[in-house]
Amino acid sequence: MYMDKNSISFSSKRVADSERVGWRAPLFNILGSNVAISELMVGGVLVLGMSFKQLLVTSVIGNLMLVLILILQGNIGMREGLDTYSLAESTFGSTGGKWIISLILAITSFGWFGVQAGVAGLSLLRIFPGLNLTMSVVVLGLLMMCFAVLGFNAMAKFNYLAVPPLIIMMVWGMYKALSVNGIESILSYTPATEMTILEGLNVVIGVVIVGTIISPDQLRYTRSIKDIVIIAVIGFAFISIFQQVAAGVLAMDSPSWDITEVLENLGFNWIAFLILLLAAWSTNVSNAYSGGLALKTVFPSLKRETLTIIAGLIGTAIAASGIIFKFQEFLSLLSMTISGIAGIMWVDYYILNNRSLKNREGTNTIAIICWVLAFIVSFVTDKYKFFIPPINAMIAGGLLYYLLMLNKKGRNND
Repeated sequence: MYMDKNSISFSSKRVADSERVGWRAPLFNILGSNVAISELMVGGVLVLGMSFKQLLVTSVIGNLMLVLILILQGNIGMREGLDTYSLAESTFGSTGGKWIISLILAITSFGWFGVQAGVAGLSLLRIFPGLNLTMSVVVLGLLMMCFAVLGFNAMAKFNYLAVPPLIIMMVWGMYKALSVNGIESILSYTPATEMTILEGLNVVIGVVIVGTIISPDQLRYTRSIKDIVIIAVIGFAFISIFQQVAAGVLAMDSPSWDITEVLENLGFNWIAFLILLLAAWSTNVSNAYSGGLALKTVFPSLKRETLTIIAGLIGTAIAASGIIFKFQEFLSLLSMTISGIAGIMWVDYYILNNRSLKNREGTNTIAIICWVLAFIVSFVTDKYKFFIPPINAMIAGGLLYYLLMLNKKGRNND
């Protein structure tokens, strides 16, 4: 049975048209999460196995793919005014979306919180070497959590201040690297190992794929598809390419995924590490916020503020466990687990239901099965280095869902 979107009961309230703010505040919240140390780490990872030209091509192609993903996913959030987890209920069912998909996305936000808090701790140790890393991570994680509790508008105001310093620092770093090496040296750079374009695309897409899939959390406040496109091009493509290329250039003299180590080897002072700490802080505000929204779907009777605190506490505990030192493995697992969800949601929303939500009680078993199969496809193609595993998962999940739902409809008609 199809129902008007305002009559469907979801875990979060639809953002009313009068509460829409256009593209500026959502853009800065997206920038706050995407102007991130993890993006700089991607540049460090790529330059370990790529020349400058290969790095640039890989970054451009990967981020253009992410723009398309963001537009498809963000448009649903804009049209319906709902967060990712409520939208997932429409596809996977009120029970399946709540207890499976929302929990998976919540755990993902917790993990990203842990990565960012870990890097913030490393940055703080570059300023104060005598500090204990675990204690530093715990204290920083708790402080980051407090800002997320304040909500969407407070996050936007914080990001207005937090985003520009990191951009300035990367411009400064690029200038410094160019003055030391020169353009010719950078263009002729030869890595010690070799990474293929497809392997590089897996890294580029893997670092941001989760952000594109949970983008309705922020983009539900936009007014039109034009807002979505502006945010996609500036907040993802442009800023990501800039960060990845800049970090790659910086890491050429001391190849390492750890941007704090790269900056220290280049002679940067405590100001740079303070800016990195601020960048991690702005990203984690978004991670805790999204984690709280995901938990709100599972525990609708509790306040978002309370659940955001819980999300921050869990993320802080993960950070204290040392997840930062498993960065590449973590990225790969995330991209394989999450990507199939988007492909299934797109087919359900855009094709099967003609750009409308369906009120599904219980669990949509077909959607869950297709998500599991998409994960397996991603895992197998990652093992055998076939194309781009997260994209494979999206295609496989969406195609399987379309075929199985058509088969179910045919059986019902019979």
